[in-house]
Amino acid sequence: MRILVIPHNHWIGYHVAARLLDDGCQVDGIRNTQIDSDFEDFFGRNSHFQAVDEVKNNYDIAIIINDSDRKHLHQHAAKVLHIQTDPRLNMLSDSTVTSVISVPYLIGEGMEMDGNGLFVDGRLLSYADKDWQKKAIYIKDFLNVLMQWIKMKHLPKLIEIISVNNNLTNTKVEKKQVLLENRDINEVIKTIQIFNKRLR
Repeated sequence: MRILVIPHNHWIGYHVAARLLDDGCQVDGIRNTQIDSDFEDFFGRNSHFQAVDEVKNNYDIAIIINDSDRKHLHQHAAKVLHIQTDPRLNMLSDSTVTSVISVPYLIGEGMEMDGNGLFVDGRLLSYADKDWQKKAIYIKDFLNVLMQWIKMKHLPKLIEIISVNNNLTNTKVEKKQVLLENRDINEVIKTIQIFNKRLR
Protein backbone atom coordinates (compact mmCIF):
# COMPACT_ATOMS: atom_id res chain seq x y z
CA MET A 1 0.00 0.00 0.00
CA ARG A 2 1.38 3.42 -0.98
CA ILE A 3 0.42 6.25 1.38
CA LEU A 4 1.18 9.97 1.34
CA VAL A 5 1.55 11.82 4.67
CA ILE A 6 1.37 15.63 4.76
CA PRO A 7 3.28 16.99 6.65
CA HIS A 8 5.47 14.13 7.79
CA ASN A 9 7.59 16.44 9.97
CA HIS A 10 4.62 17.52 12.13
CA TRP A 11 4.57 15.58 15.41
CA ILE A 12 1.33 13.86 14.37
CA GLY A 13 2.68 13.20 10.86
CA TYR A 14 5.77 11.62 12.40
CA HIS A 15 3.65 9.22 14.45
CA VAL A 16 1.40 8.38 11.48
CA ALA A 17 4.35 7.76 9.14
CA ALA A 18 6.25 5.70 11.73
CA ARG A 19 3.22 3.49 12.38
CA LEU A 20 2.60 2.99 8.65
CA LEU A 21 6.25 2.05 8.13
CA ASP A 22 6.07 -0.39 11.04
CA ASP A 23 3.09 -1.99 9.29
CA GLY A 24 5.07 -2.39 6.05
CA CYS A 25 3.49 0.41 4.01
CA GLN A 26 5.33 2.45 1.40
CA VAL A 27 5.21 6.03 2.70
CA ASP A 28 5.89 9.28 0.88
CA GLY A 29 6.02 12.43 2.98
CA ILE A 30 5.77 16.10 2.16
CA ARG A 31 7.54 18.40 4.62
CA ASN A 32 6.02 21.59 5.98
CA THR A 33 8.92 24.05 5.76
CA GLN A 34 7.35 26.22 8.47
CA ILE A 35 7.76 23.44 11.03
CA ASP A 36 11.24 23.20 12.53
CA SER A 37 11.62 19.56 13.55
CA ASP A 38 13.89 16.60 13.04
CA PHE A 39 11.18 13.94 13.27
CA GLU A 40 11.91 12.65 9.78
CA ASP A 41 15.39 11.65 10.94
CA PHE A 42 13.72 8.82 12.88
CA PHE A 43 12.60 7.09 9.68
CA GLY A 44 14.56 8.90 6.97
CA ARG A 45 16.78 5.88 6.30
CA ASN A 46 13.91 3.42 6.03
CA SER A 47 13.81 2.09 2.46
CA HIS A 48 9.99 2.27 2.51
CA PHE A 49 10.04 6.03 3.19
CA GLN A 50 10.61 8.78 0.66
CA ALA A 51 10.46 12.53 1.21
CA VAL A 52 8.89 14.27 -1.79
CA ASP A 53 8.46 17.95 -2.59
CA GLU A 54 5.10 17.66 -4.31
CA VAL A 55 2.40 15.16 -5.16
CA LYS A 56 3.72 13.27 -8.17
CA ASN A 57 2.38 9.76 -7.72
CA ASN A 58 -0.99 8.16 -7.27
CA TYR A 59 -1.66 6.86 -3.79
CA ASP A 60 -3.96 4.36 -2.17
CA ILE A 61 -4.42 6.84 0.67
CA ALA A 62 -3.35 10.38 1.48
CA ILE A 63 -3.30 11.47 5.12
CA ILE A 64 -3.28 15.21 5.78
CA ILE A 65 -2.75 16.87 9.14
CA ASN A 66 -4.37 20.32 9.47
CA ASP A 67 -3.46 21.33 5.94
CA SER A 68 -6.27 22.98 4.03
CA ASP A 69 -4.18 23.86 0.96
CA ARG A 70 -4.46 20.40 -0.63
CA LYS A 71 -7.87 20.76 -2.26
CA HIS A 72 -7.00 18.73 -5.37
CA LEU A 73 -5.31 15.85 -3.57
CA HIS A 74 -8.32 13.59 -4.19
CA GLN A 75 -7.20 13.45 -7.83
CA HIS A 76 -4.07 11.56 -6.73
CA ALA A 77 -5.48 9.35 -3.97
CA ALA A 78 -8.21 6.73 -3.83
CA LYS A 79 -8.99 7.85 -0.26
CA VAL A 80 -8.05 11.01 1.68
CA LEU A 81 -8.08 11.10 5.49
CA HIS A 82 -7.88 14.64 6.84
CA ILE A 83 -6.86 14.70 10.52
CA GLN A 84 -8.14 17.96 11.98
CA THR A 85 -6.94 18.92 15.45
CA ASP A 86 -7.96 22.58 15.39
CA PRO A 87 -11.69 22.90 16.17
CA ARG A 88 -11.62 26.48 14.84
CA LEU A 89 -11.14 25.19 11.30
CA ASN A 90 -13.88 23.83 9.07
CA MET A 91 -12.25 21.43 6.65
CA LEU A 92 -15.20 19.47 5.31
CA SER A 93 -14.65 18.58 1.70
CA ASP A 94 -16.94 18.21 -1.28
CA SER A 95 -14.79 15.31 -2.44
CA THR A 96 -16.45 11.91 -2.18
CA VAL A 97 -13.14 10.28 -1.26
CA THR A 98 -12.28 12.61 1.65
CA SER A 99 -13.11 11.91 5.29
CA VAL A 100 -12.36 14.48 7.99
CA ILE A 101 -11.29 13.04 11.33
CA SER A 102 -11.83 15.67 14.02
CA VAL A 103 -9.74 15.05 17.14
CA PRO A 104 -9.19 18.40 18.91
CA TYR A 105 -7.41 17.05 21.98
CA LEU A 106 -4.91 14.66 20.40
CA ILE A 107 -1.74 14.50 22.47
CA GLY A 108 1.51 12.59 22.21
CA GLU A 109 5.26 12.49 22.14
CA GLY A 110 6.93 15.31 20.24
CA MET A 111 4.22 17.93 20.72
CA GLU A 112 5.27 21.28 22.13
CA MET A 113 5.08 21.69 25.88
CA ASP A 114 6.44 23.79 28.72
CA GLY A 115 6.14 23.89 32.50
CA ASN A 116 2.55 25.15 32.25
CA GLY A 117 1.08 22.65 29.80
CA LEU A 118 0.90 21.24 26.28
CA PHE A 119 0.43 23.26 23.09
CA VAL A 120 -2.10 22.12 20.49
CA ASP A 121 -2.30 24.33 17.40
CA GLY A 122 -1.03 27.30 19.38
CA ARG A 123 -3.52 26.72 22.21
CA LEU A 124 -2.06 26.15 25.67
CA LEU A 125 -3.68 23.21 27.43
CA SER A 126 -2.79 23.99 31.03
CA TYR A 127 -1.88 21.15 33.36
CA ALA A 128 -4.27 22.75 35.87
CA ASP A 129 -7.26 22.54 33.49
CA LYS A 130 -8.96 19.20 34.06
CA ASP A 131 -11.57 19.78 31.31
CA TRP A 132 -9.25 19.07 28.37
CA GLN A 133 -7.71 16.15 30.26
CA LYS A 134 -11.09 14.39 30.15
CA LYS A 135 -11.18 14.96 26.38
CA ALA A 136 -7.56 14.06 25.59
CA ILE A 137 -6.80 11.22 23.18
CA TYR A 138 -3.34 9.66 23.19
CA ILE A 139 -1.75 9.42 19.72
CA LYS A 140 -0.93 5.70 19.96
CA ASP A 141 -4.53 4.84 20.85
CA PHE A 142 -5.73 7.02 17.97
CA LEU A 143 -3.34 5.27 15.56
CA ASN A 144 -4.79 1.86 16.45
CA VAL A 145 -8.19 3.08 15.23
CA LEU A 146 -6.71 4.95 12.25
CA MET A 147 -5.07 1.76 11.00
CA GLN A 148 -8.50 0.08 10.99
CA TRP A 149 -10.00 2.96 9.03
CA ILE A 150 -7.21 2.77 6.47
CA LYS A 151 -8.32 -0.78 5.66
CA MET A 152 -12.00 0.15 5.29
CA LYS A 153 -13.39 0.93 1.83
CA HIS A 154 -15.98 3.49 2.88
CA LEU A 155 -15.90 6.01 5.71
CA PRO A 156 -18.29 8.81 6.63
CA LYS A 157 -17.37 12.35 5.56
CA LEU A 158 -16.91 13.37 9.21
CA ILE A 159 -15.66 11.32 12.14
CA GLU A 160 -15.43 13.07 15.50
CA ILE A 161 -13.22 11.40 18.08
CA ILE A 162 -14.24 11.74 21.69
CA SER A 163 -12.75 10.24 24.79
CA VAL A 164 -14.76 7.74 26.78
CA ASN A 165 -13.80 9.89 29.79
CA ASN A 166 -15.68 12.84 28.29
CA ASN A 167 -19.28 13.43 29.34
CA LEU A 168 -21.45 12.16 26.46
CA THR A 169 -24.65 13.92 27.57
CA ASN A 170 -26.47 15.59 24.65
CA THR A 171 -24.03 14.13 22.13
CA LYS A 172 -25.09 12.51 18.88
CA VAL A 173 -23.02 9.40 19.32
CA GLU A 174 -24.01 7.97 15.92
CA LYS A 175 -21.84 10.65 14.27
CA LYS A 176 -18.85 9.99 16.50
CA GLN A 177 -16.29 7.30 17.06
CA VAL A 178 -15.74 6.81 20.79
CA LEU A 179 -12.21 5.78 21.56
CA LEU A 180 -12.55 3.26 24.36
CA GLU A 181 -8.97 2.54 25.27
CA ASN A 182 -7.79 5.81 26.72
CA ARG A 183 -4.88 6.06 29.10
CA ASP A 184 -4.28 7.84 32.37
CA ILE A 185 -3.48 11.45 31.46
CA ASN A 186 -0.69 11.75 34.02
CA GLU A 187 1.10 8.71 32.55
CA VAL A 188 0.75 10.14 29.05
CA ILE A 189 2.17 13.53 30.10
CA LYS A 190 5.17 11.80 31.72
CA THR A 191 5.74 9.77 28.53
CA ILE A 192 5.63 12.96 26.43
CA GLN A 193 8.07 14.71 28.78
CA ILE A 194 10.56 11.82 28.63
CA PHE A 195 10.39 11.62 24.82
CA ASN A 196 10.74 15.40 24.41
CA LYS A 197 13.81 15.52 26.71
CA ARG A 198 15.50 13.00 24.40
CA LEU A 199 14.84 15.28 21.42
CA ARG A 200 16.80 18.17 22.95
